[in-house]
Amino acid sequence: MMAVAKDASNLEEMAQDLAQRASEQLKSVFLDLLNSGVDVGGKLLQLECSLSGLRDSNGASSSRMRIASMELDTQVSPPRISWSPFDRQTALTGLKHVPPRKRRKLTDSVRERAPGPDQELNKNVLTSQPGSGVDTALRKELTLHGQPTPRSTVEKFIDGIWQSIYSGIKLDPTEVIEQWQAIESSGQPRLLTDTETGSAVRSTSVAQTDFGRMNVLTRKVSQTSRTCRSLEVIVQAHWAQCFDDRVVELTVSLPRENAKKQTIVEACMDFSWSEKELRNKMGVWRGYHDIALSGGWAALVFAGMGLYRFCKYRSSFASSTFETLKARKHRFEVAADTLHPRWRQLLGIIGGPTERKYIGHPHDWVVASPGDEAVPLPETYHQWDKNFSYTHLDEANIDADVWGALDPRTVSSPPPDGVYTCDTCGEQQSDDPPANHCSCFPNLYGSVKAGPAPVQVFRTPDGKNNGLVACCTFESGAAIGEFVGQITSGLANLDVMVGQTDSTTYQIWQGREGNHTRFINHSCHPNSEYERFVWLGTQRIVLVSKGVRAEEEITVDYSDVYWQDLDKVCLCGHAECRYDKRSRILPIAPAPT
Repeated sequence: MMAVAKDASNLEEMAQDLAQRASEQLKSVFLDLLNSGVDVGGKLLQLECSLSGLRDSNGASSSRMRIASMELDTQVSPPRISWSPFDRQTALTGLKHVPPRKRRKLTDSVRERAPGPDQELNKNVLTSQPGSGVDTALRKELTLHGQPTPRSTVEKFIDGIWQSIYSGIKLDPTEVIEQWQAIESSGQPRLLTDTETGSAVRSTSVAQTDFGRMNVLTRKVSQTSRTCRSLEVIVQAHWAQCFDDRVVELTVSLPRENAKKQTIVEACMDFSWSEKELRNKMGVWRGYHDIALSGGWAALVFAGMGLYRFCKYRSSFASSTFETLKARKHRFEVAADTLHPRWRQLLGIIGGPTERKYIGHPHDWVVASPGDEAVPLPETYHQWDKNFSYTHLDEANIDADVWGALDPRTVSSPPPDGVYTCDTCGEQQSDDPPANHCSCFPNLYGSVKAGPAPVQVFRTPDGKNNGLVACCTFESGAAIGEFVGQITSGLANLDVMVGQTDSTTYQIWQGREGNHTRFINHSCHPNSEYERFVWLGTQRIVLVSKGVRAEEEITVDYSDVYWQDLDKVCLCGHAECRYDKRSRILPIAPAPT
């Protein structure tokens, strides 16, 4: 405490952290009290709060200190929350309010299973493949009086890891070293000279040229700084392990406390630090080591900006925290290996493994139960098709055998001036980011192309095969992804999505190629929905969030059409499930495709 007492900003941070942790525990304390049968029927309750474990300015232990006293009125009805001026959907998710939009929401029949041989395909609805279920190990968000529970310190820390992994950072130590070591004829390192040609925007003025050069330079310096920071925490975490190993070695001939003392002295001599300086840093480095030990090196390397504070105050360092990190270890590694192929090269500095464990597309792997390694996607379908394979698409693939050079999703011809206007917001659309003014779905259209969506395919434990879990929060109204696959027509007895324009009807089949939207399960109380959206005169089908928080499974309502005459019982588990008590006397449905 003395180390931070003179720093007002640190005091502010510590006070906020202590208050947050106290408030998180207070609800469970009151709930346990009420469940115990204690009578709280009096008009007023007196709440006393005290602290122990304090030390005075000389470092001596202090007696218990009373810090607060307050009266609580028990004659209070449950909180009444006013949602105005926001709608209830926004309030329930606790997310940024999104103004109503004019998109064509796909209501009623959204999903449909593959029809039987004697069934007529309903081409006026959107259909898709049967889904799978919920991984019970994944955290489900609980709400109180319609408001989401606040994120705990551990949840925020994990959020930071996911956001870092799915961000645009690039951890490549080889490239950084080469840029700094390579000296051009001008005497400048390549890191600086490359800024002349590294800008993606064509310069038309002196100011734009300078701005473009600084964009490139700032990006490269930020990348270098982030890479070096990752190297720093790796080395410091490994130092903690080496410290422990040295202490164990000395305990052969010395008592443990003496061995530890000698090890500290040796370190102080090498660092040229005082013992106090070393001990202050050891606590943080020990935290880095504990994170790497439980959550794997990826959890440490990709930890967000709160890593130092998280390890310095150690407010959430409990067995439950490390179990939570351990349960996500392989999930972190799948995302890190597939999105940042060279990140493990950083571990070479301590002699760690530098080879990737998971290769390919992020959704080529299915994360399993906590602690289990991910499995290849095809293996999860071998019970139906031993030769199953899946190609991940960024854009839909037109079946030329059916449509030739025609795209059946086209709803309008190119305007005479070549400028498309969005039907939803009325703004100009363009694939060229500087010329685009439509921001309906900026992560999908008209902006710099983002990487894969922050989602993972996961294996359900109850026989429903695969599902899709959000690694990061999707605000209400945000696009989770476009439903892409093979644009075709005339398929029967297969699960397809049916789209329709004023002039034609088409099918989107994801049996062998598509994207992550293939793995979304049904729920009678879904947190996403499909919407039609026209981009550059072409109809798209977009999966839109209704408020999906990190670690939640993404679900959509398959619709009554899908469940009609289907020999299945819904396993969504919602209290208002529409299909959990269905008759099982219908013919067996065809195998999934």
